[in-house]
Amino acid sequence: MSSSATKPDRSQFCCDCIPTQNRCSTESCPCLASRKMCDEHCESARYRGDCLNQAICKCSCEVEEGNSRSVKNACAKPERCDCLRIKEGCSKLCACKQTCKNKEPPKKQQKTAKPSQGCQCHKNKKPCLKKECPCRGMYEFCSSACKCTGDCTNGPSKFHVPKHVQSCFLEQKNESSGLILTLVGDDYIYRGDFYHESRNEPHVEEQLVAAIYDLISKYKVDLYEMIVYVSKSPCFHQDCDPKCEVVDECKSNKACAKLLGLLLSKVRKELSKVDVKMTVKFLYPHLNRGDLYTKQGILCMLQAGIKVEPLLMKDWSAIMDWSPHMEHKGEYLQIWNSHNLDKAVAQSQSFINECRRALGLSMKFWVAEIHEIVKNTILHYSDIRVKLAELNDALKQLDLTATPHKIRSTPSKRRSFIDMLELRDKLHLNRSTDSTHKGKNGSNTSVASDDAHAQAMVASFCGRSFDDGETNEIAQRIRRATGNINVEIESLLEFLTHKGNLG
Repeated sequence: MSSSATKPDRSQFCCDCIPTQNRCSTESCPCLASRKMCDEHCESARYRGDCLNQAICKCSCEVEEGNSRSVKNACAKPERCDCLRIKEGCSKLCACKQTCKNKEPPKKQQKTAKPSQGCQCHKNKKPCLKKECPCRGMYEFCSSACKCTGDCTNGPSKFHVPKHVQSCFLEQKNESSGLILTLVGDDYIYRGDFYHESRNEPHVEEQLVAAIYDLISKYKVDLYEMIVYVSKSPCFHQDCDPKCEVVDECKSNKACAKLLGLLLSKVRKELSKVDVKMTVKFLYPHLNRGDLYTKQGILCMLQAGIKVEPLLMKDWSAIMDWSPHMEHKGEYLQIWNSHNLDKAVAQSQSFINECRRALGLSMKFWVAEIHEIVKNTILHYSDIRVKLAELNDALKQLDLTATPHKIRSTPSKRRSFIDMLELRDKLHLNRSTDSTHKGKNGSNTSVASDDAHAQAMVASFCGRSFDDGETNEIAQRIRRATGNINVEIESLLEFLTHKGNLG
């Protein structure tokens, strides 16, 4: 028997790459070295999902066998082929079975480090406004190294959201949508905005994907997080033309939620970092075709590893701050309430939690009854502590050191037990004295500091989310504290009632 007959098929074996941050992204990976993608035989692609040499997506471009025209037209349009859209070669997992022209991965251009000399834009009325500014082209803010010294429209302190983008975060219009992107890296942060107005224009998510790919394909970027603030949830076949009846057989393929998931995988692969994160925060749910498509879009993003959250007032206020044309600047609570944005956020939270439950993830509560309970607990208990402190101060004014013998021998020191009306008068007297002499004693300062601390605690919960485990723990602790206080109060009232009956 020949040696070739007994030689095992290496394609059926795992590449055995060590789990690292850039797993299967170097020539040490046998699959990559042989210009093949890791497949189901590799443990990195099959179990862990941290392989950077696996197929990012699979297109649904079907090819008729023996039809040369079908083969020629397969995977020819980016809007139809997901692989072509994110500039990836088709794999054997695709519907085309690699019989198309896109079976070879596109040639990668040489990446360069971003120049550190800065731009040479001249100072005028609106410097560094256009794309010709090298810093804008590199998705960098201008700095002191630039000729403009960073005092321009592209300076970090001069970033602003255009009025038409900001208006998308105030009310939901038919076609318009706005998106703000924040890129975060080591010693690097950049923000940009995108706008979609008419059906003929690319969606804001499509504009974002093109911009990010332009960045990571040209330059070496140390990026570890992408935060997306969008006015309405990314679409999932809501805007297909013609409307698709069956999502899996859609030919228009307008699914921006899916596109964001592909972008995250592409960025991880290009940067050779499996821990790059993406967070999508949306204000309004996209309900053009009902909630089913909206939930499918959220599910698609969660399954791709994207963190999906509702856009809360904390982040929304920052978006309002970024607009220099904002009327009533600072009156954000009134604007938020007048546009009924609480209702939009609550609806978005409901959709997200339903999708998290479907995937077996823990529930998250960004806006819920538990937040109102926590806020009231902090404020009410703080008020109770102030009242108890006042009661203790009043009790300290009583001379309770006199013994029965001294009380009988010295009538001037006689105190007995003060009646409740007199105690109430003392409390009112103590409170009025404190308000008259502010700052002259420590009690008023203590009350003010307690109130400020309570307000700070309430503010610290703004934008916080609680999962179901945290919610149960908070509820149990509030019940325990309330129960203990009630027991002591009931005991005291029974004692005082008994004393009153004896009198």
